Amino acid sequence: MVNATPPPWTISPPPHRPRWSEVAAPQVLSGLGPCDPVIYASDLAGAGAKERLVRRLLASLPGQDPGGAGQSAPGTVSLELTALGQPRLFLDGQPGPAVSFSQAAGRVWAALTPAGQVGVDAAMPAEFEPGYPMARAFRPAELDWASPLNGGATAGAAALLWALKEAAVKALGVGFHFLDPLAVEVVSPRPWQGGVRVLVKAGRILPAWARPEAGGWLAIARYY
Repeated sequence: MVNATPPPWTISPPPHRPRWSEVAAPQVLSGLGPCDPVIYASDLAGAGAKERLVRRLLASLPGQDPGGAGQSAPGTVSLELTALGQPRLFLDGQPGPAVSFSQAAGRVWAALTPAGQVGVDAAMPAEFEPGYPMARAFRPAELDWASPLNGGATAGAAALLWALKEAAVKALGVGFHFLDPLAVEVVSPRPWQGGVRVLVKAGRILPAWARPEAGGWLAIARYY
């Protein structure tokens, strides 16, 4: 049974769940690791959404010429997938920064960083309807701290935890091909930058962050 006792901290002020239009522009997440920041943004899902997002994110990188990569001619930006599904970005045929994508609620999210690897995931409570096998994906201790951040709602806690776990395994480049969700543990939560910062144990320890997003959660993880 999930313990609904609140953790010894809360996100203060209470997290604002922004509308999509408020978060469409590229945003910078600094401090999730020792090197360059993560740039992330969203766009409506559909043909060409990922490529449009990549160009916008490249143009937003610190030190980049807004008239350069952000307005590249078609064909200079290309995306390929590894055998395990991790996206690889190529600029003019050369390897580019690390990039990750997630789709939820009719939008595509992208995160990009010049250093190390990055994973992004958006998850909605509706994905975790009654009957979802919670015990196969989440530990009781994880639900204990995540549930109070979602008003006691188990589905919201599951969305938060799943987004963090999925972002971490994306950053590792393996997804859940080699890791069981229950073997990926989210620990050490604390309030940070309008959301929650955690460590994710997935064979290695990755820093990750999540914030409320349009009724669900958006998470970003990094791996060096």
